[in-house]
Amino acid sequence: MYKKFLIFSLLTSLIKANEYNFDLLDDVFDLDLEQLQHIKVISASKISQNLNTTPAKMIVVTKEQIEQRGYRSLNELLNDLPSIQILNHADSGIMNQIGIRGMMGNNYFKVLQDGIEINQTDGEIMSISMQYPLFGIERVEILYGAASVLYGADAMSGVINLISSTKQNSQLGVWTGERGYKYFYATQALKLNEGLFSYKAHFHTDQDYNLDKEYPNDYLGNESHDFKPQETKSASLRYEKDGFDTGINYRYFSESTLTAMNGKNSLSNMFDKNANLNSELFSTFIRYKSTLFKEIESTTTLSYESTELLKNSYFRNRYTDYKPGYKYSKSQRYSFEETLNKNYKNHNLTFGSSIEWFKSIPMTYDLPTQSLSNVFISGSNNEIKAPIFEEKWNNIAFYLQDQITLNENFQLSLATRYDKNSSYESTFNPRIALIYSKDSLTQKLIYSQAFLAPSNYNKYKIYGTPLRANSLSDGNKYETDTFRVPNPDLKPEKSKSYEYNFEYLLNKNHLISFSTYYTTVKDLVLIEEKIPEQAYFLPNTTILDPRGAKNAANSYIYGGDISYNGHSYFSGYDINYWLNYSYVNGKIDYDYDYELPFFTSHIFKAGSTFRYKDFTISPSIRWLGPVNASHYTDGKLSRVDGYFITDIYSSYNLDKKQKISLKIDNLFDKHYYGVRYNTSSKYVTPQNTQMVFLAYTINF
Repeated sequence: MYKKFLIFSLLTSLIKANEYNFDLLDDVFDLDLEQLQHIKVISASKISQNLNTTPAKMIVVTKEQIEQRGYRSLNELLNDLPSIQILNHADSGIMNQIGIRGMMGNNYFKVLQDGIEINQTDGEIMSISMQYPLFGIERVEILYGAASVLYGADAMSGVINLISSTKQNSQLGVWTGERGYKYFYATQALKLNEGLFSYKAHFHTDQDYNLDKEYPNDYLGNESHDFKPQETKSASLRYEKDGFDTGINYRYFSESTLTAMNGKNSLSNMFDKNANLNSELFSTFIRYKSTLFKEIESTTTLSYESTELLKNSYFRNRYTDYKPGYKYSKSQRYSFEETLNKNYKNHNLTFGSSIEWFKSIPMTYDLPTQSLSNVFISGSNNEIKAPIFEEKWNNIAFYLQDQITLNENFQLSLATRYDKNSSYESTFNPRIALIYSKDSLTQKLIYSQAFLAPSNYNKYKIYGTPLRANSLSDGNKYETDTFRVPNPDLKPEKSKSYEYNFEYLLNKNHLISFSTYYTTVKDLVLIEEKIPEQAYFLPNTTILDPRGAKNAANSYIYGGDISYNGHSYFSGYDINYWLNYSYVNGKIDYDYDYELPFFTSHIFKAGSTFRYKDFTISPSIRWLGPVNASHYTDGKLSRVDGYFITDIYSSYNLDKKQKISLKIDNLFDKHYYGVRYNTSSKYVTPQNTQMVFLAYTINF
């Protein structure tokens, strides 16, 4: 009855929209596609330049598009873009993992806000979900492909930069929905002491992943399958004046450790609704832009970032002997960066240097309490202490970029970066881009390299089955079966990418884009490899099956995408429409070759935004082919069936300041499955069914 009433309200709003007058020409956010191609962006070169002449494939999503399509968070926005695939309910305590161009994992790309990093500090496995809201954002710049030449470690599959609004504004929003969904946000920017001061904050909670109610046959056992609600929070402060810029960012994320524990896997866990992983991210920065010697632009940035898995995080499963096993980790980064830019004849030269200092306590063993002291391996009768690792290291980097205007149509971009790290081997990463742009046609040829730092999360994460009395007569007192052991000798993963990009404006409101790429990744880290040399890692203990992270493979990835974007006006109607098709394929070169896991080869996405006077409706669809799991059996990877999903968002302007919205995810209540982000034989996880939301927004 509730859903029928909402749908009836939506249709009523469409009829009543005829009673209002709305002049599309007065909409200050409107940009045709030709203007959008010349919008100024900064993410590709760390300097302002036209979108169509950047030395990378980039997509810009504007504030107008965010509002018209009803995007609340970064993962919702990315879900509509080409060559991006999202694994929802990816694993225990992981809401999602995002893959770009065949590289699956949130640690393969960087998330920035106004050029400052705001994602995990040391490669921790963390979700990117509602803790990255999009209110108060002027645009989102998405850079595809290797970007270590400017951003260093972990910018292998791309960089996402959230650009804050620099205009005075005030907005408040409230969302509510099924299964306890609540979402509140506020943002304001105002003049202060001749500068601009802004703040943003949000709180969100929901129970939308209580999947045992929708998939009862996938959850076994007689106990209650209650999940603690997901919860996210964020807060940001920023002040800018006369080249001076400073800010603080805080983000919190709480996710159930039991999300993906379905099927037979649910028998291996106790359904404790308070068993959550709770993470905090904090960053702050001071930045100053000035001009030296009247012609050299200087940007000096000091920043600090930390990622902490809070001490109240715990598991309760067979590895913890069904008792709470508390987890903790904290990583910190201090950074100083100097960038100099100068135009000289037909050259635009950029030089940068940075030094970073890191401290890390990698994810601990399953602790019996929240204390880090006197921690013993389970089953050892308080005889064998669990190691708590503490690591410190630094990184010094230099990069140089020259963007050369060869003539009115051709540009050549040359860039290189050298990173010297005290913890792992040094790296050298170049980028070469040839750009042709004339009239409505833009073409780019790009070669780039990047690297993924070996995180202490992968190096030192340990857990395993409880110890028992030794039966091997090898002189040790204890033995255990499967145990995750450290490997401090991990090397960086290194990529080389070749790509071609083509864009053609049929006219100012119709754009066709095409990209193709080939990427190799060397020293790929596999996280569940056998490490027999660590069989005696624990004192007085024999580990029968020691496993850990290891540089054990290479990968070869190729693919492409084609997109169409259009924008039409007629008789007071305003229609935007987009569609894209993506193809990705490749193999992992291991003891045996196998296909890319976690990816489907074929993805089709499409949508439209229809506006008439004060009414907006924006339907979208996603079709994904069968998805490969990482579980290898009978000579091939296991596969999960593909799916087709429809979402719809609509809004109605009550007046110039107030708006109400209706959003329905999974409109036709499709029950389907996704792939878990691990190598388990239990590789299937149920996905969200239909969710209905209502929202009220006011500008003041």
